[in-house]
Amino acid sequence: MIRIPRRGAPADLENNQRRWTGRWRENGPSSDWATPRAKTILREALAAITHGKCAYCERNPGTLEIDHYVAKSVDSDSAFVWENLFPACHECNFRKGDVDHVGRLLKPDEDDPEAFFWLGPEGELKPRPECTPPDEQRALKTIEILGLQRPGLRQNREFLMHVVALALPQRSELLLAPEREHKFVIRQTLVRLGRPDLAEQDRRRFEGTPVEGRTRRNRRGQSRR
Repeated sequence: MIRIPRRGAPADLENNQRRWTGRWRENGPSSDWATPRAKTILREALAAITHGKCAYCERNPGTLEIDHYVAKSVDSDSAFVWENLFPACHECNFRKGDVDHVGRLLKPDEDDPEAFFWLGPEGELKPRPECTPPDEQRALKTIEILGLQRPGLRQNREFLMHVVALALPQRSELLLAPEREHKFVIRQTLVRLGRPDLAEQDRRRFEGTPVEGRTRRNRRGQSRR
């Protein structure tokens, strides 16, 4: 999990936010919260800010869902608020569900997850030792809600730590590609290997211009959640 720059809302959302929200309120919670067209618009814009990856676990599942940081069941008015929306894989979206986390979940466009998490030798996420008690609780709650210690993720992170060590310096360009999964792992490993300059370069690249065409490749088979 890393910081995600929040770029401006898509024009279609700005133009239709009131109408889409009114439709959602009128039809009630038993209805689908958005039309297929609205979901396509939102998915493409959201996928662009993460280079096609889940905002929480940093995997690229090929299909992304639209997550509401504050669940629609908690605040129906925020269903189409741009700052409340994130791209998520199905598993993170399902695990988070409609939980009312009252702001304890890290919000990656406002919080910097790298200031909260530390990477263990077997790919486990831990609160950073220097975290204050409130920040430590937020880190632990985020791990719990999203299931960020699930075995597949831990194995992927542990494997990537070894890949980074073996790839330097010959294949650093591949590691720094914005669409690479698990940027948190790559950056922490680079720092541990004495290359904070590359970690910072990776951060600048990721927070720059999104990779064009990425969302077009992910259109088919999107979940309607």
